[in-house]
Amino acid sequence: MASEEKYLRMTLNERIQHFLLLSTFITLVFTGFALKYPEAFWVKWTMFFLGKNAFELRGLVHRIAAVLMTGASIYHLFYIIFTKRGRKLVSDLWFYKKDLTDLFQSLGYITGKRDERPKLGRFSYIEKAEYWAVVWGTLVMGATGSVLWFQNYFLPIINIYGMDIATAIHWYEAILASLAILVWHFYFIFLNPDVAPMNKAWFTGYLTRHQMENEHPLELEEIEAQQHKE
Repeated sequence: MASEEKYLRMTLNERIQHFLLLSTFITLVFTGFALKYPEAFWVKWTMFFLGKNAFELRGLVHRIAAVLMTGASIYHLFYIIFTKRGRKLVSDLWFYKKDLTDLFQSLGYITGKRDERPKLGRFSYIEKAEYWAVVWGTLVMGATGSVLWFQNYFLPIINIYGMDIATAIHWYEAILASLAILVWHFYFIFLNPDVAPMNKAWFTGYLTRHQMENEHPLELEEIEAQQHKE
């Protein structure tokens, strides 16, 4: 396996972007839920080590993580607009008719009505849904978080009812995003039998030929076809 051919999945640039998103998201989840559940054992555990200033520190860390995530998101926006690979990334992540076909064929395979899984390209319909969910979630959380952060400015404009709506949206979107990552994304990265104990692409940047044949056969065919032309 050590000598098996490797295929680039994520460049160093993309892995750094992913790490910034990963680390800031986890930090935001931890510090955000700590505000909602101050009596939880894991919150009390942090307060035990951080002391009486734990609550103020939580708010500071939450805001720093939010700024870092916003900065990483803006950088990603420039990346997908001004680099060739970035533009190709968005093109490959866009939804096409084949994604709907792949969805129904996958359901057929799972329920035993089909003998084979559909051939997937660079990104499956699941990965595409995850990406655009992150885009949507970042916009919603960024907007509502800004309203809550600068409430002295927004309160006279949207009044208390608007603040309550922003708080509710921020809270429920946080729950939705957390569940999507923990239940959905982490499953496909760590628990999926095809990649267990872990898909290392987010760390090494590469997939093995076996992984390509199993997860992205159409992309592998395109790569080999291009190599034959060259």
